[in-house]
Amino acid sequence: MKINEIVAEKFSFLEENLRQEMCNYGVLKKAEPDKIILEIRREIELIPFVISGVVKVMRRDGKGNGIFLHYLTAKQTSAIAITYSLECKNSEIRLKAECAITYIAVPTKTVNSWFVKYSSWRSFYNKLNVQQTSFLIEKINDIAFESLEFRLLKYLENASLIYNDATINRKHFDIARDLKVSREAISRVLKKLEKEEVIVLGRNKISLN
Repeated sequence: MKINEIVAEKFSFLEENLRQEMCNYGVLKKAEPDKIILEIRREIELIPFVISGVVKVMRRDGKGNGIFLHYLTAKQTSAIAITYSLECKNSEIRLKAECAITYIAVPTKTVNSWFVKYSSWRSFYNKLNVQQTSFLIEKINDIAFESLEFRLLKYLENASLIYNDATINRKHFDIARDLKVSREAISRVLKKLEKEEVIVLGRNKISLN
């Protein structure tokens, strides 16, 4: 499909002139799994609008430490990245392709101009901002008040919903990094869940019962 057809299908809720700008200034791109779309401490030159696939949003400190925040799926973009760009700040999050993805990259200056010109854009951004802020508050709540078992099972269930698949292809190390705990702790809880017949463990994969 051409970019104008994709925009018309995926973003029909936006004003016609806005969609035309997205087509005129945007570039249709593809990225393979693990490709970084936006890096921490870099200038935000482009805003990605996901067309297909899943993008992982992470916070990292530049020293090998990081934590998973939430996912972006089709018809979404990062409200956090847009907010940083409005303040002319470098990114403090990483956007990484979880699988093969297609997205439209629109220059930041173009996206920021939409706030003045288009009410549908302001509504869309506000909706994304509320949704993604809720994800972050929920993440903080889980870390502060919930057990690792609860957090791990919730993480697996969310991944299953995002991919519409009861089997999650992920290494214990990757899960531990996302949840900011040790790999040994993740393996221990996974074995407990398997013993309770909540999950089935395989080689680099976990199936929910």
